[in-house]
Amino acid sequence: MTLMPGHGILKNCAMPTLRILQKELRDGERTKSYVLEKERHVNAFIAMQINGECLAKISVSGLTRGQIELQLMDQMKQDHAKKTVINYVGSIKKFMSFGVICGCRETNPFVVGGSVQIKGDPAKAKRKTKVRRIQPDIIDQIIAEMTPDWQLIASFAASTGIRQGELRALTWGDILWDQRRVNIDKAYKHKAPVGNTKTVAGERQIPFSKSLKTILMEHYIASGRPQNDVLVFSITEQPVVKVVRNQHGKYGTMSYQYRDAPGRPCALKKGSALTETHFRKIITRACADAGVERITWQELRHFYASMMLRKYSNDVWKVSKRLGHEQKSTTENVYGHFIQDEVAEEEDDLLALG
Repeated sequence: MTLMPGHGILKNCAMPTLRILQKELRDGERTKSYVLEKERHVNAFIAMQINGECLAKISVSGLTRGQIELQLMDQMKQDHAKKTVINYVGSIKKFMSFGVICGCRETNPFVVGGSVQIKGDPAKAKRKTKVRRIQPDIIDQIIAEMTPDWQLIASFAASTGIRQGELRALTWGDILWDQRRVNIDKAYKHKAPVGNTKTVAGERQIPFSKSLKTILMEHYIASGRPQNDVLVFSITEQPVVKVVRNQHGKYGTMSYQYRDAPGRPCALKKGSALTETHFRKIITRACADAGVERITWQELRHFYASMMLRKYSNDVWKVSKRLGHEQKSTTENVYGHFIQDEVAEEEDDLLALG
């Protein structure tokens, strides 16, 4: 098929891009999580509107830099953090490059005139709120409202700072009892099976406390001393099996989960890996029961980072390695406000002494 300028963005950019991504996935050049993320970005982009018309129907050559900055950027920012918007723009920039390669337009509107500026940082206005809602006493209140199994999972996350996907993929062989460390070398990714960690630096070992080791050992013994390849944290309850009658008068069995039990999807068997839904529902319910502002599971990692930065304020690189960041600048950019708050507190203390 010869691609001609003037054809719609959906036909000449979106569909070919998605086909290429699927081919790269089949050839092993891309991970499933990467392809799914790019597909979400592309589909979200072509669903946006320019002057009331769906972007998918607009000519590839007709999209201007002005339309991107004045109309599309506002739609991208809606209900999204700056980091998410940056990811969107990065994906769409590559997506529009295909339009240039296939001759649908001469230039990439996301590149000409300099990279698109993502103004405003929704996270900045929320930083003080974020710091306030992950104070140690607040985290303790939230964890106290969880069931014993989830108290262990949440405490482990808050004490090690490992990502949710890494936590879900953790096996007993990753627990280095003698060294009191946990080995991180794999992770679940969004709607994808176990794979590599988010980055190369994500492969790391993190120390944990003696008290956490005691609780973890109790969990290990209570679980029957599992083999090394068994998940540390998994589905612990079987669905309730009931005999039902279908519309043809025949009887069979169906699995149910009580709807008031948060985060327990019906189709998962005992021993299966936990899902993102489990974590989201558990943390939301615990925050509500504790009567505190809602946090996300990711903020347990932020809590860990804040504690580490207080302890190692002069050694950010050490904190970066614990968090699995490839560069120290990543830690400074994401958690710089914690460092600034710590410096401000020290200055206040010095002024008080003076």
